[in-house]
Amino acid sequence: MIRHSGQIYIDARILAYRRGGIARYVTGLTEWLPRVAPDLSFRRIVNRPTERMEMADVRVRTPPHFRFERALLGLEITARRAALLHSPDFIAPIIAGSRRVVTVHDLAFLHDPELLTNDARRYYVQIEQSVAAADRVIAVSDYTARQLCALTHIDPGKIITIPNGVERATAGISREEAARLVRAELPREQAERVLSEQPVLLVVGTIEPRKRQQVVVRALKLVSTSIAPLIVLVGQRGWACEPIVAEIEQTVAAGQAIWLENAGDQLLTALYRIATLLVMPSLDEGFGLPVLEAMAAGLPVVAAKRGALPEVAGDAALLVDGDDPEDWAEAIASLIDRESTRHDMQRAGTIRAGQFSWERTARETAALYREVLSI
Repeated sequence: MIRHSGQIYIDARILAYRRGGIARYVTGLTEWLPRVAPDLSFRRIVNRPTERMEMADVRVRTPPHFRFERALLGLEITARRAALLHSPDFIAPIIAGSRRVVTVHDLAFLHDPELLTNDARRYYVQIEQSVAAADRVIAVSDYTARQLCALTHIDPGKIITIPNGVERATAGISREEAARLVRAELPREQAERVLSEQPVLLVVGTIEPRKRQQVVVRALKLVSTSIAPLIVLVGQRGWACEPIVAEIEQTVAAGQAIWLENAGDQLLTALYRIATLLVMPSLDEGFGLPVLEAMAAGLPVVAAKRGALPEVAGDAALLVDGDDPEDWAEAIASLIDRESTRHDMQRAGTIRAGQFSWERTARETAALYREVLSI
């Protein structure tokens, strides 16, 4: 018997702390689930005020990524007797009396643990217990599902792949509206540089070793085009980022880059529409949401041939198989200099992005909830 009368809790605490891919995943789910599954009852778990969605909030005291989070949040949730708890940020609390769904976005912290700080390693090592206790585990790509099987002792039958979506508004904005937003959101000097005739290389992602923003910074010095490109980096500081930040700040000081640490969704949408290329050199990605968002906006993509990026991009991106900045410089220059190739990629990217939506993600997630509630 499906327990539809029970409350489904979705842990949304990260929304008050980060703007990255997991936060966008939580936003997409909490926006669309009430629309596509009116037969289910949803609540968001928050510990700080955040932008209101279509779900009612449940306030807790435990912050995310806290050392004793699994135990303390578990006590808070257990007392509320939720029918199901969805933990979208890898690590689920220890709870009793509720069904559990966990989303795993990537497993780079197991594959390349040296990229993490000691605190991060101690936190994410709990993934084994988290997925073991879950009733079902969502992997955002087939690549992540394979990594789960390879790097943990999970029962493969518990895993379901449900890909991320893309916000349709990303595709609908005009270049004129994008330019207006850039001028409204950025200081005048930065806005004029972004809107100049200079090619813009957009790099989106938390500043951390896995994202490898330094590859683009180094490739910039080798790009041979008639007009030198400008790098626009969008991303907050992550762990072990100091060496990368140092290279970024040197490039900014030289007038070759702009770094936006706290760009909101509107500005990012505008940048996708204004930029010449999205460049994503990540060492490993469990999905690679900026690739999809760029394609939806008609922005050609140059990405690493690593992780889930080939799976997400399909044949619609230029994939670079290697770490040499010269290879990246060559790929970037080849697209800047070939407008017809960029137009072909824009068309292919729009078609590819059309295969993904947050509505689809929410429908498939709601179907999983119903399955888990019926166990």
